[in-house]
Amino acid sequence: METNSKILIVDDIPKNIQMAMNILKDEGYRMFYAKSGVMALSLVEEHNFDLILLDIMMPDMNGFDVCTKLKNNDKTKNIPIVFLSGKDSSQDIAQAYEYGGIDYVVKPFITIELITKVNSYVRLKILEDRLKAGYV
Repeated sequence: METNSKILIVDDIPKNIQMAMNILKDEGYRMFYAKSGVMALSLVEEHNFDLILLDIMMPDMNGFDVCTKLKNNDKTKNIPIVFLSGKDSSQDIAQAYEYGGIDYVVKPFITIELITKVNSYVRLKILEDRLKAGYV
């Protein structure tokens, strides 16, 4: 997918960020990363992201807290958020949706799953933005 779309990957473990970036590198996205929730909240003020891949388990500020702040901010409330987690219990997944996530991907990533979900949600965000701007 050739695009200028921006994706923010938020994870406190550099290896996980690198893995996601390697999986998505051929999709044509401009990728950014943050190693903390605070850093992620700073980056969303500087850039207009089309998708955020957000780890749940992080020190200082977990992914649910970050998501809550994003959803309460008019500038960022419409950015789709896909939660990333090593946990796969139905309770964890349900909680991710309750906090406003659009989807949930379990680590370690399944390559085709991550690519397919990212491409789908970026396309959806682009279409929603065009619709709001009156271009569709």
